[in-house]
Amino acid sequence: MKTLFTLAFTMSAVGLMAQNANVVTAYNEMKDGNLARAAEFIEPATQDPKTGISEKTWRYRGDIYRLIAMGEDAALRQQFPDAVDKAIESYIKANELDTKGSYKLENGRALRALQVTALNAGNDAFGGKDYNKAIACYEQSERVAKGFGEVDTNAVFNKALAYESMGDAPNAIKYYKEAIAAGYVKPDVYRYIGALQRKANDVEGALATAREGRAKFPENKDMVMDEMSCLLTLGRADEAEASVKVALEKDPNNALLYSVLGGLYDKKASMASDAKDEASMNKWYDLAEEAYKNSIAKDANYFDAYFNIGVLYNNRAAYEYEKCNAIKSDTDYMKCKKVADDIYLKAMPYFEGAHKLDPKDQQTIQQLMKLYGKMGDQAKFQKMKEKLGK
Repeated sequence: MKTLFTLAFTMSAVGLMAQNANVVTAYNEMKDGNLARAAEFIEPATQDPKTGISEKTWRYRGDIYRLIAMGEDAALRQQFPDAVDKAIESYIKANELDTKGSYKLENGRALRALQVTALNAGNDAFGGKDYNKAIACYEQSERVAKGFGEVDTNAVFNKALAYESMGDAPNAIKYYKEAIAAGYVKPDVYRYIGALQRKANDVEGALATAREGRAKFPENKDMVMDEMSCLLTLGRADEAEASVKVALEKDPNNALLYSVLGGLYDKKASMASDAKDEASMNKWYDLAEEAYKNSIAKDANYFDAYFNIGVLYNNRAAYEYEKCNAIKSDTDYMKCKKVADDIYLKAMPYFEGAHKLDPKDQQTIQQLMKLYGKMGDQAKFQKMKEKLGK
């Protein structure tokens, strides 16, 4: 028995020495730049009962795969496609085994570098439309952040974008919401969620999202309009109007709210126009015009109000032109056309006001070019045409 015990002990010692030698060899190969061979030697050491519980083994393994993942050798990265995962796994394991904290700062720096590498790799994959790879990379970045007790909100948000881009709306919504919960609170995130919900015919859900977003960003016009749009889709136009009016009672000098109210009336007018209800159409157009003008009165530099009044006159004129097309009498047609032309030309000072505020807006330039052409003002027409690069 004594002989057998001695033999067993000797064999165990030989095994330990072999694995220690592997760790040392792996380190030396890494220092010499032979990373593939370094990986070949370090792997057996991680499986050994002795060296596998050594902080040094896992730290070296992390260094080897980090250098592969972050190196310039594309062929080597292709040979080890999971290098980032292995490096992250290794440093996390090394930190767990480093009970004295001797290398926690060093391992932490390495993990932060890998987090940036993973996030950038995800962005590259996203740009190349390899969304599955992008998601995997973003999850690597998240994993590192989690190890520090953090949430990588950029990675979570980007992951949601990737899911949306690949047509997976449920997961996109899930991770957009997770990004918000983690502190990535921006108006666009609420709007992305709402848009996906509306696409899935979940208008009630989109309304709830718009209202949640408005609570965070009450001055954001787009989300106000999203809420109004949802209410109108749900047939709750009166509720939409009442909501804006309540807001105006609290903030009567808010140009944005008047503009939103104008937009609401504008939509009602459009619906009446489609229904050929001319009396209702004119009523809502008049109210929309009044609201937009109130918006300008509160803020003379409010581009949207100028532009929207111009569009309003365009729409009213279009309705009149459509009526004219059904008239067979030349005399009556010309009278009708004169009415339509007069309405159409009322848009000019408002589009000019919008152009003054934003000289580069292409839609405004296009509208002015049409108006100047209608008036026969060739000089102004040509100027707008040149601005469009035509």
